[in-house]
Formats: sequence, C-alpha cells, structure tokens
Amino acid sequence: MADEKYQTLDLPMNEVFDWSEDKTPLRDALWNHYMDESNKNTSATLKHLKAYQTMSSDEIKTEAEKVLK
Repeated sequence: MADEKYQTLDLPMNEVFDWSEDKTPLRDALWNHYMDESNKNTSATLKHLKAYQTMSSDEIKTEAEKVLK
C-alpha cells in the first residue's frame, strides 16, 4: 500500500489529473505550492507534506487537487 501512494506522488501531474498539462512530479508540485504559501519556510512545508504520508492514493489525489487546481 505504501508503494502505491508514493508512486502517486512520483507521477507527473498530467498523469494524475486530467486537467493538468504539467509534467512536474506531484511531490514536487506540492513542495513548490507549500513553499510559496509559507514564504519559503521549509519547516512549515515539511509539516504540510508529512500529512500526505498517512493518506491513501485516492486521498492524496483529492487533497492535492484542492491546493493545486
């Protein structure tokens, strides 16, 4: 199960979401979003991303879409 969710994070955005043409891996897109949101605060960004470690693949997609779309 863990492999599946980490695989989801490593997929390009355009493979995870039909609305995206971005080829950036989802993990990197989330990192960039939270870094921008936290004014480049690495600690705050890591706290946000840590939450994704406990989510299923479907939950990752749902939550990522909320912040990236």
